[in-house]
Amino acid sequence: MKTALSFLLFCWACTLQAQPYAYITNQGDNSVSVIDTEIDKVIKTIKVGNKPAGVVVSNDSKRVYISNPESQDISVIETESLSVIKIIKVGGGPLAIAISPDDKSVYVADWYEDNIYIIDTNTLTVKTKINVGDSPSGLATDPNGLFLYVANRDDNTIMIIDLIDNTVVNTITVGKAPFGITVDAFKKQLYSANVQSGDVSVVDLNQQKTIKNIKVGDFPYAVAIDDKNNRLFVTNQRSSSVSVIDRAVMETVKEIEVGEYPEGISLHPDKNRLYVANWFDNMMSVIDIDTLKIIDEIETGDGCRAYGRFISSQ
Repeated sequence: MKTALSFLLFCWACTLQAQPYAYITNQGDNSVSVIDTEIDKVIKTIKVGNKPAGVVVSNDSKRVYISNPESQDISVIETESLSVIKIIKVGGGPLAIAISPDDKSVYVADWYEDNIYIIDTNTLTVKTKINVGDSPSGLATDPNGLFLYVANRDDNTIMIIDLIDNTVVNTITVGKAPFGITVDAFKKQLYSANVQSGDVSVVDLNQQKTIKNIKVGDFPYAVAIDDKNNRLFVTNQRSSSVSVIDRAVMETVKEIEVGEYPEGISLHPDKNRLYVANWFDNMMSVIDIDTLKIIDEIETGDGCRAYGRFISSQ
């Protein structure tokens, strides 16, 4: 009895101490750096396909899906073993990648073929594809699993796909060259980082139209939502900065200098830290959400991009 109780206490303590991992795509050396966010250090490097860019961690944190544009495939990583368990051939240039709330489908945007590929995560095979706009570059899923949102970079639009019958049901004009997008289910809003117009479009999903364009830095790339403080964080590639947007007034209120050419951005599940991938500096910037100051820098592989949701929930 005493031995069993000790074992249960040990497991409980391990659960309390466990921290989410961050999975960082390194385009320059065809790898993924695995960061333990408890110590903010790389604990393993995993070889994947050619020129990895996009990343999404499953909602149950058991798998990570990596898009490899040059080898035209998806690497599937099992998080328990931290190893690649499958390579899935898909399209001509897979980039943005997202996953359904139930983890049953992975969505891949192919910006060469102008298609969205849907992968069945049970069989790890492509089950269908949907033709969209010109150069689809960003993806976001509806938390209810009913819709998929697609940013078409060269059409300056966001397409809404009904996932019940896999058809495009509406197209919304945003800023110039939309790339990273994210959805706030509570506010019923979508945010699009528009690379060439240097702004973030705010789309009202009830009205299905753009209601505001907010100026940010030069070449904005990706967006993260800070629910706790009602803010948005936006990476600006050519400004080497992160813009802080106050959603109460819909304005940029601060610029945080980070590394060179920042791209991927994710809020830690503790909602106290923000992680930013700096492509040209080969390192992650860690920002304290309260002070808006950099508290750590983590060396990664060559050309870290981490485009997508790269931090596990557990």
